[in-house]
Amino acid sequence: MNTDNGNIDLEVTNFGPIVEAKINLRPLTIFVGPSNTGKSYLAILIYALHRFFDQGANFLSPDYRRRFSIWQRFMSSRKLSNNTMEGIIELARSLTKENKISPSNSTIVLPESVAKFIQSSLNKNNDGLACEIIRCFGISEIKSLTRKQSQCAARIVTRRRMLPESYPLENTLKFTQQNKFNMIVPNGVPIPIEINGNSRSDRNLYKIAEIVESLNIKNNDRGSNKFALIDFMDSIVGKILPSLLGSLHLPAYYLPADRTGIMHAHNVVVSALITAATSAGIRPTSKTPMLTGVLADFMDQLIELSYERKRIKKDLAIDIEKHMLGGSVHIQEDAINNYPHFVYRPNSWQSNLALANASSMVSELAPIVLYLRHIVVSGNVLIVEEPESHLHPAMQVEFIRQLSVLVNKGIRIIVTTHSEWLLEELANIVRRSELPESELKRGANHDVKLRPDQVGTWLFEMKNRPKGTKVKQILLDDSGLYPSGYDEIAIDLHNDWAKITGLLQATP
Repeated sequence: MNTDNGNIDLEVTNFGPIVEAKINLRPLTIFVGPSNTGKSYLAILIYALHRFFDQGANFLSPDYRRRFSIWQRFMSSRKLSNNTMEGIIELARSLTKENKISPSNSTIVLPESVAKFIQSSLNKNNDGLACEIIRCFGISEIKSLTRKQSQCAARIVTRRRMLPESYPLENTLKFTQQNKFNMIVPNGVPIPIEINGNSRSDRNLYKIAEIVESLNIKNNDRGSNKFALIDFMDSIVGKILPSLLGSLHLPAYYLPADRTGIMHAHNVVVSALITAATSAGIRPTSKTPMLTGVLADFMDQLIELSYERKRIKKDLAIDIEKHMLGGSVHIQEDAINNYPHFVYRPNSWQSNLALANASSMVSELAPIVLYLRHIVVSGNVLIVEEPESHLHPAMQVEFIRQLSVLVNKGIRIIVTTHSEWLLEELANIVRRSELPESELKRGANHDVKLRPDQVGTWLFEMKNRPKGTKVKQILLDDSGLYPSGYDEIAIDLHNDWAKITGLLQATP
């Protein structure tokens, strides 16, 4: 079994307001800093990476097949060298044992000819990532994301260290005329894969491997052999991509900062869009504002909630309702057009309250509750902008506890925030991991803990030379806090208070 945590190193330069950012995406990743420093820019970029590489949601879709299917390249050239074919057969034989794929296999080693063939196939005409970034940001061309003060192209690098050999993989996207993402596929190195022998994909892999290992390139018709070989390679690509991409292959969901307003106005906005779309002759013009992919995805998922509302595999939201909302959030369908409406029922009430009439805290947390109940599952990534909005400081503290609980349940979370309360409680949660179990209060939220390696906190700072944002990691200091710079504001306020107090006392 692959024990890798899936963490990814991400390096970004000259992107939007960001001069330089080097971060490590961990199970809980926090972006903190002043406004207009690029926190949302980086969060949306990460979302675009997940959308592009989301194997679980897209592997069978035509778009995904165009991105990562070996068939795409093979059908365009139909060329497969003898060396490559022999390498594929060698790989099939290495995976089979006593007529079945061994569940104990936890790694796969690609022959050099196979690795080169996969790498060439994956990188052929691979401009889709730039298109996904354009879609998520709602822009017309990628160059508008290059930092204005820079003459250099924006650059994105992901670095991945795989177990068991900690083999470094560096994949690069440079915003040039090609905008290609160059994926590295290693050879001769054990690549972690998961094979349990029970899933449909594993059974299909076994069947194809049986066919492939029996082939004899010299004595069989090469044309018919090639199709079996390519089928096998498509299955292998599906197995190795999670290791090559780390957490980037996981499905991600983005909750934007203006999610509350969107939920309140959602039915009005969608109704207007539908009316416009069905009106003869109406077409978007160059002056029509573009909806960002982040907002479009959020609105689309709100509609899908009406179909998903009965699917509750494991309710991950119940503790948020219990400890924060004082009631529960539900979905009601319009009897006429099957459209979802969102309602809130306070504890002890017999009737529902329209979400628009609930408190701002309930409205703010409602989409998070609904996503955790109907959409997000363990192994997904949840990106939340400014979760402290409309929350009392005590609820901000409680909310970061709830997010930490979700991390321990297997959900990876990225948060952008301005909240000192959130950071201070996060520091307590991390420091609590050093306490013995006997010192933790059992059965209460105050026993929530995360290890330091599960948490990454990154400070966005505006610099003058060069003009723009630099991102650096902040660690717990000697006082047990994350040095975010908020204490300097508190000191300035106190000094102001002391000066005013002194003047008032000196006034006759």
